[in-house]
Amino acid sequence: MKYRVIFFPIILAALFWYTHYKLNQFAPQRKSTGIIASSTIFFFMLAWQFAYRLPHISIDSFLFKALAWTGSISMGIWATFLIYALPIDIFQFVFFGINKFFNPPAFDPFKRELLSTGIPMGLLGLAGGSSVFGFLEATSSPKIKEVNVPIENLPSELNGLKIAQISDLHIGPTIRRDYVADVVKKVLETNPDLIAITGDLIDGTPHRLMEHTEPLSRLSAPLGTYYVTGNHEYYWGADAWIQASTGFGFIPLINENRILEFRGKKILIAGVTDISSHEFIVNHRSDPKRAAIGSEGCPLRILLAHRPDSYKEAEPAGFQLQISGHTHAGQFFPWNFLVRLAHKYYRGLNRHGKMWVYVNAGTGYWGPAHRFLVPSEITLIRLKSNS
Repeated sequence: MKYRVIFFPIILAALFWYTHYKLNQFAPQRKSTGIIASSTIFFFMLAWQFAYRLPHISIDSFLFKALAWTGSISMGIWATFLIYALPIDIFQFVFFGINKFFNPPAFDPFKRELLSTGIPMGLLGLAGGSSVFGFLEATSSPKIKEVNVPIENLPSELNGLKIAQISDLHIGPTIRRDYVADVVKKVLETNPDLIAITGDLIDGTPHRLMEHTEPLSRLSAPLGTYYVTGNHEYYWGADAWIQASTGFGFIPLINENRILEFRGKKILIAGVTDISSHEFIVNHRSDPKRAAIGSEGCPLRILLAHRPDSYKEAEPAGFQLQISGHTHAGQFFPWNFLVRLAHKYYRGLNRHGKMWVYVNAGTGYWGPAHRFLVPSEITLIRLKSNS
């Protein structure tokens, strides 16, 4: 964790410099424009996050909500513009640098104006347009995504078992009670046999989010509602959220399991803490092997793990299905193509050895209210016999 403290200001400074460089292209004769615009953008992107952590700030006040939405939308446009612009700048730097070295070009005012101002203006318009569509998608009701998972040698009694999954809801500054209530309503309409909540449920403390998390207490299923921690729970006090989850009627699984019975057959439902959990609470180190203890005699073994990367230990531990989230599937274009560089399994249903790994694309969002081409989802998993 100490490395994050060291590298964060360095990364932030580099991003500020690049933002300043790009904004200067819109008014190259006025050098102060870039620094003023960059400072304004970074203020709005960061101020709401710092204000949210102040104990005397009311998150339900008009001023805070205005600041949070302004910051969230600004972050979406900024992140989209930079990811569009950076590859083009790298290409221009390499291509034109090589070309200039071997074949010095004649001065062409039109081409220079196009490269220095025309392209950035076009990219800014494109980023703004896609951010508008991304905002509308992010703030709309999440869709139900139905997935059939074939399980080898699944007893006929367990065929058709339904699991509703919520992941990465991120209840907090911009995801509030109405959105949460809508998610709960949609989950209940699927009539699941079991509900799985795979971490990053919140962004904030239980006291601050009490009103906005209240609809979660209406979640119920015949076999129960099971909850595992994500990395964001540890940012805001995992012990407090584990305790709060029991008040919602959830069953938290901290490297442990429960053995259930469905139509006369046993099911092992296990859960592990987030992979980074030991950096915050030493005895919370994620342990799929420990979570599998007692699985003998259970024809169906399911693991809930916030990060899909838990597959490395989950498959050898004998689980047939791992249900995860964390990646947001990149959250918005074109990050959905880059997320695969960080995670082997980043979206949807994947096969790893003898185990299936399902990765939810996120029921909410984090940071920018932006889900362009990557819609949020509530997953309804149906188990099917593959024998």
